[in-house]
Amino acid sequence: MLNRIFRSLNSLALSLLWVGIFFGLSGITSNRLNAEDQVVLTTLHVSPKLAQADCHLLEFPDGSKVLIDAGLGVDAPRRIIVDYFKKRQITFLDLVIISHCHKDHYGELLHLIKSGVKVGRVIVNVPDPIFNDTETFAGGYDHRDVQTTLNFLAQQKIPTETPTTGQRLWNGSRDGHFPALLEVVYLYDGVHGPNGKGDVNDTSIIVRLSYGKTRVLFTGDLNYKLGKYLADNSNIYDLRADILKVPHHGAEGLAPNEFFDKVAPKVAIVSAPKTLWFSLRDKRARDYLNHLKAKTYVSGLDNDIIVTIFKKYYTVKTTSSKPQVKQEPKVATP
Repeated sequence: MLNRIFRSLNSLALSLLWVGIFFGLSGITSNRLNAEDQVVLTTLHVSPKLAQADCHLLEFPDGSKVLIDAGLGVDAPRRIIVDYFKKRQITFLDLVIISHCHKDHYGELLHLIKSGVKVGRVIVNVPDPIFNDTETFAGGYDHRDVQTTLNFLAQQKIPTETPTTGQRLWNGSRDGHFPALLEVVYLYDGVHGPNGKGDVNDTSIIVRLSYGKTRVLFTGDLNYKLGKYLADNSNIYDLRADILKVPHHGAEGLAPNEFFDKVAPKVAIVSAPKTLWFSLRDKRARDYLNHLKAKTYVSGLDNDIIVTIFKKYYTVKTTSSKPQVKQEPKVATP
């Protein structure tokens, strides 16, 4: 009798133990999945002095990482991007997108690779040869340096590609219900397009990130002429976004106000030093973003800007002392 009781108690204890392990592991797995179920966008502060630059890191739910631009202000400490990657122990980028071929958007890519960071592939839109030797000002288009960069990538066996409008560049989701997509909204070579000849800034690859209910629009240095064309044809090119990476560091010559109207962002991110942001060159962007009541973050004021995108909302925080802000998206991705 006692033996049967002891056997029953042992069996019950073993069953409870397995139940506990099952639910414990389920809880651990659930917490792990919830922790990963987000896209994180970090706009690095790469303009600590007077010169502007762009660098944006995207981290996806499946663990993949995409870098949009690898620029650094010409007067900035050169190791800013490399030190950030080393601190974060990031050793591999699945994809690098060079928005356009100005050094303040790609100039640190080779340095990053030489520091040990591996790259899966590079998206780049090389301007039409008509622009060779046309921008002699500091920071202008240097086609020889671009070719040197492309040659280095080829030597490292890193494939490069020029995408097309509408092309899907990346899907970093872990399930098909909430895709984390990077897609090309528009690009051209600066010459052969329905909007005619532009300049090197207008060869910027316009890219949209979509995750859950949130959209982010990356615009490179999109200028006035192409920006007006896109705004006038927004029935073809869907520009709506909750978060806008403001083109051309906010400086005059950027896309017109009609473009901002079509995007209608709740949040604006500006990669610019504070001296530029408070200058007359950025006045139109400052005033119009204020008119739109868009919460504006400037790397020269806020340091690194970190957007964490969940399926139904997103948060914005900075490495300055500003508090974190939670936002509900205004548009749902199709």
